[in-house]
Amino acid sequence: MRPVLPPVLKDTLGFLLFAGILLWAIGFSRPALADPIAEQSPQYAEITQALADWRQVQLDPQAAGYTAAEVNQRIADLQFQQYIQETGEDWGVCRNATPTTLAIYGYDPEIKNATPGLVYLGSGQTTDDDWACTGVFLPADATATGLDLQGQGAIATLVQGSQLTISTNPTNGALEFNLPFYQILRPGDSSLPWPQLTQAEISSQPANAPVS
Repeated sequence: MRPVLPPVLKDTLGFLLFAGILLWAIGFSRPALADPIAEQSPQYAEITQALADWRQVQLDPQAAGYTAAEVNQRIADLQFQQYIQETGEDWGVCRNATPTTLAIYGYDPEIKNATPGLVYLGSGQTTDDDWACTGVFLPADATATGLDLQGQGAIATLVQGSQLTISTNPTNGALEFNLPFYQILRPGDSSLPWPQLTQAEISSQPANAPVS
């Protein structure tokens, strides 16, 4: 015959079981309750202001020296960047879907006043979501869809919160990106380290980026 638990003990055990399930559910749902990057990133105010400015340009694009298509595309990019920051919870993740190593920038958000450093992301690798990927170095001899590197290379910086995938165009081998960039920096525009390397030399570097 099975022992019968006293009512008080049964109620206590039931409460503890319910509390345990609740705590387990909260623990697994915590990432969904995390603060969006928009609440922490200084870029959000800049994007919001730029969006307001371009909407003014949209009223008369020709007077500002643009076509309506150019203005509409810029507004669409800014709206997407705003959405990234309002919904993203990681500072920035980069995925290398090319067949070669890439040079990227990033830092550890847990380190106060950390500045982005240059690291190398191997083919097929994705940066750790606890590390902030902030941009991609494009050497002078690289080709990238939609970007004019002007024969001098560039640093393409990301909107914080981006989930960037870098791939290769199967027809012409140009680098392609799934997201619009925040800024395109030329030599002298930034204090970030600027390696004097060709794409072939970058490809031969050992991968050392923090990866997931």
